[in-house]
Parts: sequence; structure tokens; C-alpha cells
Amino acid sequence: MANTLLKSVAIGLASIILVVILFSVGLLDNCPLKHVGVVNDLKKYEETLDAELCDDLVNRIIDLNDKCGIEIEVIDCG
Repeated sequence: MANTLLKSVAIGLASIILVVILFSVGLLDNCPLKHVGVVNDLKKYEETLDAELCDDLVNRIIDLNDKCGIEIEVIDCG
């Protein structure tokens, strides 16, 4: 029983690591994942009001809107 559980956990972790590696290399670069990343970073920005994060977010939002046809309002870093 413990051996089966250990195998399941190992397979799950390997799958997660594979997805992260493929995403970071750009082989798994799809719009829903980008959208989730931008939304999470928007929440972080609202909490911290970090100017560097804002500049990065503006560029990512524009890229997401252009490439994926998503309509996220571009934030004002002013």
C-alpha cells in the first residue's frame, strides 16, 4: 500500500515538474496559462503597488491581448 502511494506521488510530482519545464522553455505556451499568470500578478500588484511589476504587467497584458484575443484592461502605472 505504501509502495503504491509512493509511486503515485512520484508520478504526480514528475508530471508537475515536466509541465513547469515545458512552460518555462516555451514548448507549452498557451493562452489559458498566460491568462492565469497575469491575473495572479495583477492581484500581487494591487497589494504591493510595485512599479517594476506594473511595467512588466503592462507589457504582458498587451502581449496577451494581442496574441490570445483576451480583453484585459491595461493598467495605469502612473
